[in-house]
Amino acid sequence: MKKILTFVCLSALFAGCNDKEEPHIKDYAVPEMADRTVLIYMAAENNLSDYAVDGRIPGTSIDGDLKQIKTGAYDLGNNNLLVFVDQADKNTLPYLARIADGEMRDSIPMETDLLTSDPATLERMMRTAVNDYPAREYALVLWGHASGWLIESDSVAYDPTPRAARRKAYGRDTGNNSASGSSGSWMNIPSMAKALANALQTRKLAYIFADCCHFQCAEVAYELRNVCDYIIASPAEIPAEGAPYQTIVPALFEPTTFWRSIVDRYFEQTSYGFKEPLSVVKTSEMETLAAATRQALYDTFSEAEDRYPDLSHLIHYYYVRYPFYDANDFMLRHASSNVYAEWKKALDAAVIYKTMTTTWMTNAPWGTYYSDFEVTEERYGGISMFVPSWSYQGSTNSTIQQMAWYNAAGLSAIGW
Repeated sequence: MKKILTFVCLSALFAGCNDKEEPHIKDYAVPEMADRTVLIYMAAENNLSDYAVDGRIPGTSIDGDLKQIKTGAYDLGNNNLLVFVDQADKNTLPYLARIADGEMRDSIPMETDLLTSDPATLERMMRTAVNDYPAREYALVLWGHASGWLIESDSVAYDPTPRAARRKAYGRDTGNNSASGSSGSWMNIPSMAKALANALQTRKLAYIFADCCHFQCAEVAYELRNVCDYIIASPAEIPAEGAPYQTIVPALFEPTTFWRSIVDRYFEQTSYGFKEPLSVVKTSEMETLAAATRQALYDTFSEAEDRYPDLSHLIHYYYVRYPFYDANDFMLRHASSNVYAEWKKALDAAVIYKTMTTTWMTNAPWGTYYSDFEVTEERYGGISMFVPSWSYQGSTNSTIQQMAWYNAAGLSAIGW
């Protein structure tokens, strides 16, 4: 999930679209057939709300992301840029809008306060993008909180307990237009995959760009492999300000090099002295990576006496109670040189591009930054994966079994 730093004071001042305004009529021609339609899905009915809207955050030079998106949305060519926005404001219903030439050209308020964490809402917005803004290809930007693959049994149930709320994969919608607290409903990744498949039918997205924390993990990429060609994301935490959309937006529409350009534009940004580890996963290679992982795990752990491998000083994302270990660093340590070399070929085919930084911004509650591991080119893989630990007993060690990666990558075969 995007992290709110305790020393950043958020502003309540913003300018946006509200239900007191008349919806804009379409006053700027929509292409009959665009080259690409991109939907930015902004799950901002939570403590990220002020980062979404146009207000300036006191003490910083950060403008709201909607303003940055408008700034970047000039000369988009034969393309469509859509935003679905749900912010924490009781006077503002969620709305779908089209942005062109730096302005909101169309704005359609929803009839009720929809939950962005409801897969049905994502399906509806994606279906609208496909049906009303036809294009040769489509793409999705996920804006909001996320926690990797972590899953609960019901993706839209409201659970007021903060711990349970933190364990869902994407979104966090408070359901009451509140910008504070950590409770709310979330969307599980398998539900996301089904929603997108329903909306896209036989199509696949050109890419999903996840501007949210911990999204770049093997479990998520494998789950979404049939609905998109590329996933552009970070295995680590994302600063609350998120991506620099004024430079990212043009990259969203590049014909072939969009994945490299999105990463490069994001990596140029420095937040409070930190860069962001980012990578690109080619999803068509995820089945091959799963097969290679299955073989590598079997060769390495099938006869191991200890069920729980040594995880000390491995690169991890967030703090050690969370199961986000760098996949490459784990295999490099535990597999034999021959086994690792074969597995690494599959990893390199799947993770086609990455940027590395030795430290990144985190709210991990262990007091110091990265005191228990070192990031190097040899160790950093750009994607995380679940590894069982004694500390996950009764929780994560069992919930991982709901992810397709669990069987495909052979975790079940070795008793994990």
